[in-house]
Amino acid sequence: MKLLDILKSGSSNLWRNKGRTILTIIAIFIGAFTIALTRGINVGVNTYIDQQVAGVGGENQMMVQPAYESGNSDGPSEYQEGEQGTAEADYLTQSDLDKIAEIKNIESVEPMLLPSIDYIQGNTDKKYVLNSMMDMDLSIELEAGAAIDSNDSAYQILLAPEYLDSLGFSSAEDAGGKTVTLAATAQGTGEQETVEATIVGVRAASLINGGQSIINESLAKDLLAINEDGLPNTLTGRYYGATATMKDGLSDEEVADIESALSDADMMGMTVEEEIGSIRNVINAITAVLTMFGGIALLAASFGIINTLYMSVQDRTREIGLMKAMGLSNGKIFLTFSVEALLIGFWGSVLGILGAIGISGLINNWAQDSFLSGLDGLTLLQYNPASIVMIIVVIMLIAFLAGTFPANRAARLDPIEALRYE
Repeated sequence: MKLLDILKSGSSNLWRNKGRTILTIIAIFIGAFTIALTRGINVGVNTYIDQQVAGVGGENQMMVQPAYESGNSDGPSEYQEGEQGTAEADYLTQSDLDKIAEIKNIESVEPMLLPSIDYIQGNTDKKYVLNSMMDMDLSIELEAGAAIDSNDSAYQILLAPEYLDSLGFSSAEDAGGKTVTLAATAQGTGEQETVEATIVGVRAASLINGGQSIINESLAKDLLAINEDGLPNTLTGRYYGATATMKDGLSDEEVADIESALSDADMMGMTVEEEIGSIRNVINAITAVLTMFGGIALLAASFGIINTLYMSVQDRTREIGLMKAMGLSNGKIFLTFSVEALLIGFWGSVLGILGAIGISGLINNWAQDSFLSGLDGLTLLQYNPASIVMIIVVIMLIAFLAGTFPANRAARLDPIEALRYE
């Protein structure tokens, strides 16, 4: 009996009891459908994150911050004589910037200026809190307008799209070239000052740094000068962080060496990819948990396969005895029933994946019109051939393992006893 004959025999025998087979395939379908959806979410979100990382740029940049301790189970740290009341460890100073610049494979260092901005005001009387950061020469994906010109001393802002309606702009194109008012308060005197900045462009909506506008260095410096007005020298010239530009083409080991050198200097560094990696890990963890539910459904379906094939062995006992009497080996009997299990796994997985792909279009349209509105380029559910093939192969393997029990029983039947079975 050739392999092709075994496949034909297994396929025809599978449908002798259509109801039992269909119910088992439906059980496989549910598991495959669930796993395919979760894998689609994983692929879709990770693809979007990769696009965002490519859009952000800054592959050679590392964000440097003061080192901090997440906690000490042994109790609070002991006070050292001479420490100031202000927590200088929470800031970087010019001395720290000089240390960073001396590290091997660091080309330049720029302080991260984060002025305290009271509000932003546009074409309306309302004032809004501004979430902002200073331009770090990153490649920002734009919805309209142009990127910030780092060589221009005029005050510039790259507005986040979340502010358009609130500030009275009808569209991203309408906001281009318009001015907004920013207010900052002097910490030493309590006096508030306002400055005007020009909107040079509008950022594209993004999961990464969502809602954060970008201001140019000139504007950041002057707003910070307002904040520091009236403060003693010991409270000025302090930075929340810095951006270190590394040499091109560094290996992972060389980047790790830079991070180690920063750690030795009581600082910590993290690349853009490492920062995004934390988001990716959360997505992978969530989809892994959801995949487990699909795995539970497949486990239940495997018992269905065992039951279906055991019943098939029961119904075909005399037939099995006849095949053995005619010289069919135990191995081919085993293979015949194993093929039936594989076919159940194949049809259940294929139909489950097709069902997931079919409903994905509806889910993607609904998501774009609701909770993902404004996130251009994000397709929540995506599939790639590798993940589809992997799902089919894994499910067929589970089906084969489940089918080995009844297949082994069929192979071990005594032909004489089987022929006498009623």
